[in-house]
Amino acid sequence: MNPLMRSKIVLTFCCCMLKHTVLSQTRINLDQSFALLQSQNEDIRQANINLLLARVDVKEARNGFLPVLSFNAGNTYNLGLAFDQIAGQLVTGNKWTNNANANVSTRATLFQGFSQVSRLRQALLGVESKEVQKSKLSQSLKLEMLSRYFDATANRSLYEVSMTQLQFSKEQLEQERTKFELETNTLVDVAQAESQVAGNELNGIVNNAAYNSNLIALKQLLGIPLTDSVLLVTPDTEMAVTPAAALVPVRDPAIKFAELSVQQSALNLRYARAPYFPVISFTGGYGTNYSSVRKDYVHGDYMPFGDQINQNRALNFGLSLSMPVFDGFKTRNNISRLKLDLENKHSELNKVKVEREKVLALAFQEYRKSVKEYQVLQVQYRALEKNYQAVKERYDIGETNAMDYNKALLDYNVAAANVIKARYTLMYNVEVIRVLQGER
Repeated sequence: MNPLMRSKIVLTFCCCMLKHTVLSQTRINLDQSFALLQSQNEDIRQANINLLLARVDVKEARNGFLPVLSFNAGNTYNLGLAFDQIAGQLVTGNKWTNNANANVSTRATLFQGFSQVSRLRQALLGVESKEVQKSKLSQSLKLEMLSRYFDATANRSLYEVSMTQLQFSKEQLEQERTKFELETNTLVDVAQAESQVAGNELNGIVNNAAYNSNLIALKQLLGIPLTDSVLLVTPDTEMAVTPAAALVPVRDPAIKFAELSVQQSALNLRYARAPYFPVISFTGGYGTNYSSVRKDYVHGDYMPFGDQINQNRALNFGLSLSMPVFDGFKTRNNISRLKLDLENKHSELNKVKVEREKVLALAFQEYRKSVKEYQVLQVQYRALEKNYQAVKERYDIGETNAMDYNKALLDYNVAAANVIKARYTLMYNVEVIRVLQGER
C-alpha cells in the first residue's frame, strides 16, 4: 500500500470517529439541566428522604390519639409449696399445680394538657419545614448550576473564537515570514506576529481548561457520569425583556423557613403550660383464669376447666387523675425561656427579610449593569471592528506598519471576547433573578 492511500484511509477513519463522537454526545439545554438537578442530585434525594421521615412523624403523632390495646395469656406449672390465688389456698406437698390466665386490656389518655395536639401540630410544621428546606436547598443548587452552566458555555464560545483567531494569526505569521524573506519588513514584525499566535493559543488553552473544569462540576451537580460526553446547548434567552421588578422575593424559601421557625416557637410557647394541667387516663380490661387445684365447695370435687373459665370472668375499668402540685418552677422557667426564644425568632425573621430583599435588589442592580455593559461593549466592538478593517486596508497597501496593525487586531479580538462575556453575564443575571423570584 502506497503512502498516499494509507494517508487517505487514516484520514477517513479519523473523520468517521470524529463524526461518531459528535453524534454520540448528549445535548443538554438549560431546562433539561433543571430537570436533571431535581431528579438526580444526591443532596435533593437526601432532602426527599428527610421529608418522608417527617411525614412518618406526622402519622406517629396522629396514632398517639388512639388507645393502647393489648392481649395477655399465660400458663404456669408449679411443683411443691405455692399459694394459688385463683383457688385461694396454700398448696403443699410434692405435687404439680397448673394455672392459666388470659385477658384483654386497654389504656387511653383522655386529657394530657393538650400535649398530643401540640405534638401533632409540631409534626405538621416539621413536614412543612422539611419542604421549605428542600426548596431552599434547591434554590441554592439552581444558582450554583446556573453559574457552572453559563461559565462553561461562555468559555466554550471564547475557546471557539480564540481558535478562529489563532488560525487567522497563523496565516498572518506566514505572510510576515514571507515578507521578511522578501526583505519588505523587519524581524520585529515577525516577532509581533509570533507573539499574536502565542497569545491566541494561550487564550484557547485557558478557555478550554475552564470549560472542562466547569463541565465536570456541572456533571457532578446533575448526577451525570463523568465519562459521559455532554454538549451544552447555548441558552436562547430573550435579553430585551426586563424581568419584573419586585421589592420582596416571591415565594422565597429562606423567608418561609424563618416564618416557620416563628410559628414553631409560638407553638412551643402555647403548649408550654401543659404541665400545669392534670392528666386524665382511662383503663379497662376483661379476662378469666384457671387453677388445677380449685374445688367446687358444694361437692368437693375439682372444678372443670370450662366451668372455671365461665365463673372466673372479670371486667374492670376506671379513670385516673394525676395533678401536678410543685415542680420546682421548671415550667415557669421554661415559659420564660420560650418567650425569649420567640422574640429572637421574630428578630431573625426581620433580618432574613432584609437580607433577601438586599440579595434581590443587588441581583436587579447586576442585571441593569450587565445590560448597559453589553450595549456599550457592542458599540465598542463595532467601532473597533471598523478600525481594524481600516487599518488592515492601509496595512495591505503599505500605508501603516505591522505594530499598528497588530494593535488594532488585538483590540478587536479583546472586544469580541468582551462582548461574548457580557452576553453570557447578562443571560446569567436574568436566570438568577428568575430563580430568586421562584419562576425556576
